[in-house]
Amino acid sequence: MLKGMSVRGALSTMPAEDVLDWVARRKLSGPITFDRRGLVRSLVIDDGQIVWASSNRRDEQLGVILTRSGLVAERALADALETRAETGVPLGKVLLMSALITEIDLVDILATKIREAVTDIVTWTDGTFDVIPKAQPPATGVVAQLPIEVCLTVARRRAERMTAIMGVLGADDVTFFVPPSAALPPAEEGSVLDRQRVWTLAGDRHSAADIAAAFSGERFAVFDALVEMVETERLTVDRRQRDRTNSAVELAAGARGRLRQGDRAGALAMATKALQQDPSDPEVRKTFAQAERARVAEVARQLLARHRVPRRLDHAPRTELTPAEQELADRVDGRWDLLSLIRSASVREAEALLAFSRLAEVGVVDLG
Repeated sequence: MLKGMSVRGALSTMPAEDVLDWVARRKLSGPITFDRRGLVRSLVIDDGQIVWASSNRRDEQLGVILTRSGLVAERALADALETRAETGVPLGKVLLMSALITEIDLVDILATKIREAVTDIVTWTDGTFDVIPKAQPPATGVVAQLPIEVCLTVARRRAERMTAIMGVLGADDVTFFVPPSAALPPAEEGSVLDRQRVWTLAGDRHSAADIAAAFSGERFAVFDALVEMVETERLTVDRRQRDRTNSAVELAAGARGRLRQGDRAGALAMATKALQQDPSDPEVRKTFAQAERARVAEVARQLLARHRVPRRLDHAPRTELTPAEQELADRVDGRWDLLSLIRSASVREAEALLAFSRLAEVGVVDLG
């Protein structure tokens, strides 16, 4: 193994298929990240086998797939996630120990996530890759070991059709209309995919990605069925999708990426921009709350570890302050300690703490 040797490059120079083949022949272990136009797909390799796949798309997260497929109730998943946070036990093990899912079902979904990720990556003609050989256990504690060669064989067989599929759909977030004259597709005996349910979900304005999540993450089969329905005029693609470049959703995804990297200040800045763009989106609001909690906890450890009495600097620089920052700066008199100022502020304590952090950063107050 090439321990510690990171390999980065452009997919236009070295296609994903060649990257994975190279990793397989050397039986490397470690994460591989593929990034294309804001979509990030990651694979965890163990001795040349893929044991885990993830992406920054919310509808491809394990918890979302489990709940939308009806395998785990939302309340039960929330409890399992809380247990994971409290104990550090990986989510997969929590689900198994709680008897919320069988190991066979869980491994099947993990294997599907891997196959679908490789199928998509192999069709990318642009983007970047990053191979970092090192041991890295998967987040669930449960793995689905699939040889890279097997995944590539499946991906090669699907590649041409997948390219055509995306040419019709355009994006995973695409939604559909049901034409007035369209009828329910006939049931196909022996089919692994309930096409009538696919059609019904599409008619209920679920996106293609949402529908795939409802079928255990079977992205290729679901997308193929949707395109066949479009081609037979049972569905019409809704072309009124708004431009999502630099959208609130993508900013939120970037904020979650910053959180994973430990950049809490950067995550909160991106999450704040996302919230300003689309305060009604539940995913954006959730990401902002996560980023704010993480940043507040970080700042609290720095500023509240000991008793501090802030004082206003006589030659404070002129800078743009928010109303909350200006109010707090005006209340600094050298007598009130930091914790008392925060607790008596007219804004939330989290906002007051972050405001004092910035006031100190720009030189308006000295925190002592």
